[in-house]
Amino acid sequence: MAIISKINLFEQPEQHVLSIRTTIHFDDYPSTAGQAYGKIMAYADRNGLLFSGGPFVCFHNVDLANLDVEMGFPVAKPMTGEGDIGGSVIPARKVVTGIFLGAYTDTDPLMMEILQWIAAQGYEQQGGIYHYYLNDENRSESELLTQMVVPILC
Repeated sequence: MAIISKINLFEQPEQHVLSIRTTIHFDDYPSTAGQAYGKIMAYADRNGLLFSGGPFVCFHNVDLANLDVEMGFPVAKPMTGEGDIGGSVIPARKVVTGIFLGAYTDTDPLMMEILQWIAAQGYEQQGGIYHYYLNDENRSESELLTQMVVPILC
C-alpha cells in the first residue's frame, strides 16, 4: 500500500529478546508465527514478564523452501527462556530502516528500496532482515504498520 517513512540509517541499541528460531517452508509462516508468539506470550505470562516492544521476525535467509526464521519479543533484561524459547541479545549495530503501511504480504517494494539504498550508499547488508510489527494484527490490512530493519556494515 504505502511506504510512510524515509529510508534512514540508525544506530540501534542492544536488545534482549525471547525468541523461537526454526526452519520452515514460507507457506507455513503464518501458522508457525502464531504458535511461536503464543508460546512466548504464555511463557511471559507464567513468569510475570512484560515485553519492551511488539513482536518481531528475523528472516535469517531468503530460501523460501527452507526459511530460517526467528520470531520473538524484546525484553528489558537478559532472559534464559525454556524449551525452544531462547533468550539472546541482538547487538548494538547500524541499521537501515523504513516503515510500511499495509498488508504484510505487500512489503516487498519497501525491502527492494532499502536494499537499493544500502548499495547506493556503498554499505553492505550484515545479517538477517527484521520486521517489527508496530500495531495490532487484528486491524484491517490497510492499517498495519511494519518497520523493516536491515543491519549493515559500513
